Amino acid sequence: MRIKTGNLAIEAPIKETGAIKRRKGSKKLYVDFYYFGQRITRSTDLDDTPANERKVRSFLNRIAERIEDGTFKFAEAFPGASDQEKAHFTQKEGREYRPEPHQVLFGDYAKEWMETIYPSFGSPTKRNDYREAIETRILPYFKGFTFYQLTGTTVFKFTESLVRLKGQDKGKQLSTARKVNLLIPFRAIWNDACDHYRWPLKSPFDNLKKKLPKTEKKEHTVIRLPDWLKFLDNVEEHYRPIAEIMIFTGMIASELGGLKREDIEGDYINVRSSYVLGEEKKSLKTAFRKRQIFITSAIRERLQTILNRSTSPHVFTMEDGKRFNSSRFSKIWRKAVLTAAIPYVTSYSARHSFAAWSLIIGVNPLRLVSLMGHASKQMVYEVYGNYVEGLEDDAEEMLDYFGKDFVLPRKSKSPVPFRDSTGDSLQNSVVTSGIL
Repeated sequence: MRIKTGNLAIEAPIKETGAIKRRKGSKKLYVDFYYFGQRITRSTDLDDTPANERKVRSFLNRIAERIEDGTFKFAEAFPGASDQEKAHFTQKEGREYRPEPHQVLFGDYAKEWMETIYPSFGSPTKRNDYREAIETRILPYFKGFTFYQLTGTTVFKFTESLVRLKGQDKGKQLSTARKVNLLIPFRAIWNDACDHYRWPLKSPFDNLKKKLPKTEKKEHTVIRLPDWLKFLDNVEEHYRPIAEIMIFTGMIASELGGLKREDIEGDYINVRSSYVLGEEKKSLKTAFRKRQIFITSAIRERLQTILNRSTSPHVFTMEDGKRFNSSRFSKIWRKAVLTAAIPYVTSYSARHSFAAWSLIIGVNPLRLVSLMGHASKQMVYEVYGNYVEGLEDDAEEMLDYFGKDFVLPRKSKSPVPFRDSTGDSLQNSVVTSGIL
C-alpha cells in the first residue's frame, strides 16, 4: 500500500493478518485467521521451512487485502473445503456458490435431486419409472463420475451396456425405445444440475439417438374375436365380466380402478379418475380421457353382475374383495392368455381392439375420438385405421357381441352435463345412484 506525503509516495507497512501455526506431530504449516467472525484453520500442505513460511505469510497478506477490498472468495482460496463450508461463506460474501463440473459427482447431486426435485412429480407412475431407472441403471454406472466426465461418448457406452437383467432374455440388449426411456430421468438430472449451477455445458444427449440402432415401430396388437372368446373361456370367472367391460368401453385398468359407484349416473359411466400404483389420481392421462360412456345392454349385463357381488364403493374389485389392482390383474390376464394358447396380448390390447372393432362394425371415426378420449381424429385414422383390413370376417359376430345399441345412436337423454356425450340412451335403460 502506498501513502502520499507531500510529493512523496512511500511504502506503508503491510498490516499482517492471521497467523502461521504449527501442530504437534505435523511437519506442515497451517494458516489461522478470522473471516466473518469465524475462525479458519487450514493446512497448507507445505513443509515447515523458512522459504515456505514466507510463502504462507504472503498468502495471508493477500487474503487480508482482498477481504479489505471485498474481493476475497473463500471457495477459490480453499478449493479443498467442504461444499457446505464453501456455500456458507459464499452466501456471506453476497455471492452464489457454484462449483465447477469437475468438482461435483453425479452420484452426490442425484441423491440431492431425489430428495428435492423427485417428490414434486405428481404422477405415481412417473415417480416409479424414474426411481427404478435411477436406482437400478443410472446410479450404479455413473455415481462415481463427475459432471465434467459425462460426455456423449460415456453416455453412449452406457447405452451399449444396457441388457435385460432377468427372464429368459437375460443378457440380451434392451431395445432402443427402452434405452431412450431410461435416458429420460438421466437427462432430467443433467438439465437441473446445469441450471442450478449455471454451467454452460454441451449436453451429452445431443445427437445420441442418431447413434442408437433404429428399430421398427411396433404396431398395437388387436385381438381377433375367436381368440377373445378363447381367452374368456380361460380367464378366472370373477374377472370375466371385468375383461369384457374393458373391450366394450376401451377403458384401461387404471381407469377401472378409479371408478366408483357414484360415477355411474343414468345411462352413463363417467370416467373421472384413475388408480395407479396404490394412489388415487383425480386427473387422467390427458384432459380428453375424462369422458362419458353410454351403457349399452351388453355393458349393463356385465355391470349388473359386478355390482351385485360387492358392497364396495368401488365398482371393480379383486376376487378377495380388495380394490381393483392393475398389477395383480395383469398376472391373471397373462395366465389366461397362456392357457388359451392365443397370440400374446396385454390387457391394454383390449383398448386397441375396442377401437379396431368399433371401426369394423361401422362406428363413425369422429364419434370414436370421444369414445376413446383422444384429442383429435388423427390417432384414430393413423393408428387404429390400420387394423380394419383383415378383421372383416368377424364383423357380424362383433356387432352381435357389442349390440346394435352401441352402433345405432339415439338422442341422448342423459341429464348429466359431463363433457361430450359419447353414446346415446334408450328409454328402457336407466341407472340411478350406481345401482343397476
